[in-house]
Amino acid sequence: MGVALLVIGHRGASAYRPENTLEAFELAFRQGADAIECDIVATRDGELIIRHEPELVETTTIDGNALAHDLLLEDISKLRAIERLPELRPGSAKFDGEFKIPTLNDLLTADFVNGKSLVLEVKQSPNVVPLFIDELKRSNITDRARVIIESFEFEDLATLRAGLGDGFEYVYVMDEWDAKNAFDFDGISLDFALIAKMPEVVEAAKAKRLSVYGWTARVEEAETSVEEYFHHLVATGVDGIFADHPDLLRTFVDGNQ
Repeated sequence: MGVALLVIGHRGASAYRPENTLEAFELAFRQGADAIECDIVATRDGELIIRHEPELVETTTIDGNALAHDLLLEDISKLRAIERLPELRPGSAKFDGEFKIPTLNDLLTADFVNGKSLVLEVKQSPNVVPLFIDELKRSNITDRARVIIESFEFEDLATLRAGLGDGFEYVYVMDEWDAKNAFDFDGISLDFALIAKMPEVVEAAKAKRLSVYGWTARVEEAETSVEEYFHHLVATGVDGIFADHPDLLRTFVDGNQ
């Protein structure tokens, strides 16, 4: 396989624990993930929390619809995480209500990230970019972990790079091809459906010495076998794969090196 492929726990070991919790992240590393990915949004009082999006109804115990940026951190501290796809993942759903909604600081100060890689996705949320820059500047995380910062928003990612500078890697996430801006950062992260339509972009990015990541591996989508499913994803030539089942991807990768 050449250079070892990076196994990235997508929102942690999200097939086994409610996503974007410290428990999901720690489990992903115990399962052999090289990295975990998480999503950052802001609260009304300017705190950064780890949720896939500002809407909280599908992933927390909140009663009714609410946005993270309409709530104080104190409000969110009373909530607990739930499985987003309970019918598909009853094993994860059995942990509903047990785990708190972590802050970014909770992750950055956790001992289990030492020597690992963190993929921090900055989502669209009021004031999130300057708050994120300030938080990362205050931390010593790059002394302990490799940090990859990513965003779907080109301008946000450019602002993050300008504000944080060297010591981090900047990855542009795309679900649609942006030919104008595709190669302006350290790497690109692509939906595997997009890679299937435009497989040449992987080689083009690597020719410019960029990293290429693919998302998301979900073994529930395997048509014949898990091994066959992973084989086709790895064969795209990406440098890393975001996986909901990092243990299964780790086993496949280790068995095919």
